[in-house]
Amino acid sequence: MKQIRFEEDEMFVISCFDTSSREAALQAVEYIVPFTKDDDELSALVVNTAEKLKMITDDEFSQLDFESYRIDDEDEEEVRA
Repeated sequence: MKQIRFEEDEMFVISCFDTSSREAALQAVEYIVPFTKDDDELSALVVNTAEKLKMITDDEFSQLDFESYRIDDEDEEEVRA
């Protein structure tokens, strides 16, 4: 089986949501798909991310590290400045 590799932008998308399980992350990503329809690039990113989440196992998901992709309070303040 071919190993699925998530791009950096896809990891950012997933890290914005509940990453306690693959199913929780997939449901959250799929939920936002309709909200991205006006932005072709963002919509493609979100749809591709959901498709990749469907292709991996729960075990593979549990081995992904989302912490370095999360925006913490300090990063948010820098973005706003």
